[in-house]
Amino acid sequence: MVDKNRKKRIEEQIQRELGKILLSHPKHPLFIKITITAVDVSPDLANSKVFFTIFDSKDVKEAIDVLKNETGFLRKSLAHNLNLRLTPKLNFVYDESTIKAQKLSALIDNAIAEDEKRNNE
Repeated sequence: MVDKNRKKRIEEQIQRELGKILLSHPKHPLFIKITITAVDVSPDLANSKVFFTIFDSKDVKEAIDVLKNETGFLRKSLAHNLNLRLTPKLNFVYDESTIKAQKLSALIDNAIAEDEKRNNE
């Protein structure tokens, strides 16, 4: 078990370092289109969920496959950059929150536009 503050620092450090690795070691062209949005590390620091988004949503499936195939490389690079006794296993999860936020924003914009239209009539 690790305290909450240390866990949070480790999550932030993993997020930052993975982002750097994806940009500086483009083993695959999709690496530069991927953004790490959050990391959730298990209390024992053995596993992590790495949430990501990608610039073009049509590339999500391919990005998941590429990240799963390159997990070993990414974990090894992460271990090299971090000063941890144990580097957590990386489990990549597509973060749909940005898409949901865009849809919600569009709904709000439409509702405001319709309301203004009714008020002007």
